Amino acid sequence: MGTVIVVGTTFGVVARQAGLEPIEIAAMSLLVFAGAAQFAMVGLFAEGAATPLIIVTVLFLNLRHLLMAASLRPQLMRLSLGRRLLAAFVLTDESFAMATSYFRRGGTSLAYYLTFAVALFVLWNLSTLAGIALGSTIGEPRRFGVDFAITATFTGIVVLAVKRPADMAVALIAAGLAGALALAGLSTIAVIVAGALAPVLAIFARR
Repeated sequence: MGTVIVVGTTFGVVARQAGLEPIEIAAMSLLVFAGAAQFAMVGLFAEGAATPLIIVTVLFLNLRHLLMAASLRPQLMRLSLGRRLLAAFVLTDESFAMATSYFRRGGTSLAYYLTFAVALFVLWNLSTLAGIALGSTIGEPRRFGVDFAITATFTGIVVLAVKRPADMAVALIAAGLAGALALAGLSTIAVIVAGALAPVLAIFARR
């Protein structure tokens, strides 16, 4: 929860300093609700990227949600359509990791997932508003190292999800590829390429 507050506030600050209007930033957190994709959007907006590129980038970054949703489908099928749509909307890497761990331990209550996921949504949006308010006073947020918070969050999720040597191999290959592309100056597509490759490698590893 603490990480969400730090990252959400950082997003609000960075987006405000990138020139986005408060209403645009708040709407992005309210309607998109995807940390990595939102940071990517802000970066592309700041660089003056074309709208189609921004849309495609966000879609590629969020494709992993299809895999996460498919994994949770057996547990969520007993919900009504409206509640399934709500569960899908608040699905994030953090809520998926917590729910997967809970169900693996034998848990069956969907209230656990929904409570945690909705709480993250509320905290993210409140933190975004705080970041908007601080945007003009905090200076350069990266000098405090807060920009690493989202990286640390994803690293923690991956570490908790690794159960077998094959999982570790997939994570290391994807991380190595993303790092190599970033060092080559292709940071915009690094996450997209690595994110698309990892599920393919995981499927082959399980087979």
